[in-house]
Formats: sequence, C-alpha cells, structure tokens
Amino acid sequence: MKRTILLIVAVAVLSATLTYALVRRTTGTTSAAPAESAEGASGLDLSGLKIEPALAGESWDQVVAAGKVLPNVNQVVKIGPRINGKIVRVCADIGKVVSRGETLAVISSMELAQARSAYRQAVARVAAAKAVYDRQVKLAKLGAFTGRPVEEAGSEYAAAQSELAQAHSELARSKSELVRAESELAQCRARLDRSRELYKDQIVSRQDVESAEAEFTRDKAGVEVAKAGIRQSEAGVKQAESRVGIAKSYLAREEKVLQGNHLASREIQSAKADVNAAELDLRAAADTIKVLGASPAGLGDTIAVTSPIAGKIVSRAVNLGEMVEPSTTLFTVMNLSDVWVEASIYEKDLAKIRKGQTAEIRVHSYPGKAFRGKVTYIGDILDPESRTAKVRCEVSNRAGLLKPEMYATVGIVIARRGAAVNVPREAVLDDAGKKIVFVPCMECDEDRKAGTNACGSYDRIEVKVGSIHGVNVEILSGIMPGDKVVTTGAYQLKTALGSGKLEAGCTDH
Repeated sequence: MKRTILLIVAVAVLSATLTYALVRRTTGTTSAAPAESAEGASGLDLSGLKIEPALAGESWDQVVAAGKVLPNVNQVVKIGPRINGKIVRVCADIGKVVSRGETLAVISSMELAQARSAYRQAVARVAAAKAVYDRQVKLAKLGAFTGRPVEEAGSEYAAAQSELAQAHSELARSKSELVRAESELAQCRARLDRSRELYKDQIVSRQDVESAEAEFTRDKAGVEVAKAGIRQSEAGVKQAESRVGIAKSYLAREEKVLQGNHLASREIQSAKADVNAAELDLRAAADTIKVLGASPAGLGDTIAVTSPIAGKIVSRAVNLGEMVEPSTTLFTVMNLSDVWVEASIYEKDLAKIRKGQTAEIRVHSYPGKAFRGKVTYIGDILDPESRTAKVRCEVSNRAGLLKPEMYATVGIVIARRGAAVNVPREAVLDDAGKKIVFVPCMECDEDRKAGTNACGSYDRIEVKVGSIHGVNVEILSGIMPGDKVVTTGAYQLKTALGSGKLEAGCTDH
C-alpha cells in the first residue's frame, strides 16, 4: 500500500512539472521563478529584480567633457611671516579648520622689539613737546611774551639805523679822502712837469726826475684806493639800508601783533613746530610696527602669525624653535567651500559654450550625486595636441565632498527642451546595436486580476534614447510616463534571454 501511494505521488509531481513547462513554452513568458526552482532547473536567480516607474520630467541638451576638480585660487593662501625671528609656539597642524584671524604660530623677533622701543620713545617725545607747548601758551596768555618781540624788533631797527648812519659817515670820509688824494696827485703832476723842464735845461739831475715820477705813481695809486673805498662805502650804505627796511617791517609786524593781542610769539611757534615734528616721528614708528604685522599698542618681542582667510590647513612647513624670514612659507590654508572644475571642451563644441551656463558635475566617488555649477571662464588658447580649450565652472562645495585633483564628468547645459520621459540609466541596455528595456508583463489574466506582475513574466521593449541626465536617461519613444521598467537585474534578464534560459515574454516586441 505504501509503495502504491509513493508511486502515485511521484507520477503526480512529474505530471505537474511537465504541465508547467508546456504552459511556459506556449505562453512565451520570461518568468522570475522562485529561487529554489530556478536554481534547481537552470541555475538562474531572478529574485533580486528591482522595478521603477518611468517619470515625466524636463529634458535638455548638454556638452559632456572630462574635467578635474581644482581649488579656487582666490581661496588658497600661502602664509609666511613679515619679519625675521624664531618660532616660539605652533598653534595649528595639517587638517585643522581655522577661522579668519586665528593664530597659527608665534614668532619672537629682535627687530620687533627695537621697533616697539622706538615707538615708546616717540610717544615720550610727543608728550614732552606738548607739555612745553601748553606751558608757552599759558605764559603768552599771562603776557610774558607780549612786549618782548616788539622790544627786540625795536632794538634791531635802531641798530640797523645806527649801521646806516655809520655807513653814510664812512662814505663821506671816503669821498673826502678821494678829494685829498686827487689834490695831491695834481700837485705831484705839476712838480713832475717842472722837474722834466728843468732836466731839459740841465738844471736838475735825472735822479730828481725819477723821484718825481715815483711820487706821481704813488699819488695816482692813492687816488684809485680812495675810489675803491668810496665804492665799498656805497655798498655798505645799501646793505645798511636793506637791514633798516627789514628791521622796520619786523617792527611793524610785531607792533601789529601786539595791538591785535595775538598769541603768535616765536616761543609758541617754536613749541608747536616741535610738537608737529614729534608726532611725525611717532606716526613713522607706528607705521614701521604695522608693516611688520604687529600692533603698536602691543608689548614685548613676540608677534602672532594669523590666517587671513577661513579654511583648512593643507600644509605646514615649520616646527618649534626654527628661525624664519619673510621668504619662508609656514602654512598653506585652503578654503574649499567653493571649488573650480576645469573641463576640456573640444574645438567643435566651443561655439555652444557661454559664460553663465549651468553645469552638472559628477565624480566617481559619489556616482549617484550631481553637483551644480556655473561656467565662469572660457579659455582663449587651445591645446595643440588635444584640440581642446579649458572651461572653468564654479561649484559650491559646502559639504566638502569635492576634493582637488578628483576626476570629474562635466555636463554643460546648452539648451532646454519640454517634457520628456526619464528612466534610470541602468534600465537601458545595448542589444545588437539597439537600446532595450524590460518591463513587467501585465497581459495574463492573473496579472490583470492582481494588478501586479503575478506571473513573473517580462517584455523586452526597444526604445529610442535622448540625452543622459546624470543617473537618468531620456526616452524619446518606446515607453510612456508611468510605465514600469526593470532597473536592478535588467542585465541578468537580457543574459538569460540570450542564453535560452528564459523565453520571450507575453508580448514579444
């Protein structure tokens, strides 16, 4: 009895299996059979299929090119000291995020100490000069300087007049001396003429004539000396007259100041000039400290090296105790909140590119993520070998996902079109030069009744594709919005169909 029952069960199982195979052949479905039966019969497991609907959305045309992520050079700073010195403290290391003005290192510098000493001395000189000026102003208000300038100017005027009178007297004396010398010269000339007459009559000797000639030459020289004295006296009179004029003007000005009760004494003017000179020295000392990168209000010989921008330290080239100079680069700070992506655009596509166009950037590290950017620069020179020009896109990178030197795919939007059907890129496959997708078969009665792909069959649909938009691809024809397509597992369906492990679906397109 037991053997009979086992035989009947075996015949029933065999009959059910043959019937199922016959139904599959006659209906032509590609079924995602349960894992245990598929693996047992053909070794194919289609249990991991994923189905997503085709979506209606916007479409656009774009130029796609290879690119590279670069830092924004306006946000890359190499930081060095402005002064020679020794590193006494290091406050930051590679990878630290710093804010603008944050201290990175501290330097001890003898040059700074000397500059601050000069500044303090200049401050003291200004204070002393102002004290003298204030004292002079108070004295002037009390009348200490009221009459003195007038008295001094009067004395100078009187002295100038005395010098003028003396010059006139000297001129008169010189003129009198000239008259005397000319009279003596005339008498000497008469004696010389008489001696020459007497010599002709041999009354006097030759020696008497020569003596008379010598006396005439001497008296003639005396006349010239007297004339020179007159010229010198006249020059002295002119100088004295000039000094009298100057002294008179000075006296008149001081008398006017006295009458107007002005505080314009020489003492006050001199004190004010000293204050101005001291303040100029103070400003020069303060500017010297500022040029060194320090504050004039600070003390000591140390100065902080700070970051001029907010960002992250990407390099450090200094250690505690090292001597540094202005040519030394201590740190490099880079702000990657926005980056540049430089794409190589072929010559044939350059005419389509404009500044301000939207760009879509994708990198291998985040295959499902698109970064939005904008074209900001188009290169003017083509690479002679690749025949490409550099096009720069600025991209926001607040999350810091984009790293310099990452390779990227850049899609620059050159035109926007109307509504389109979009499906995930993994749903579209190449098949003998054609583009295909797999859709769940809904032709069976049980499918329509259940509202789902109950029978597990799939149709192969040929489609025409358009532009690729990141993880999606535009479908120009073949399916409609809302149609469901196989994404994950589509390639396995195609492989199984091609190898004969599965048959055509219920509508073989």
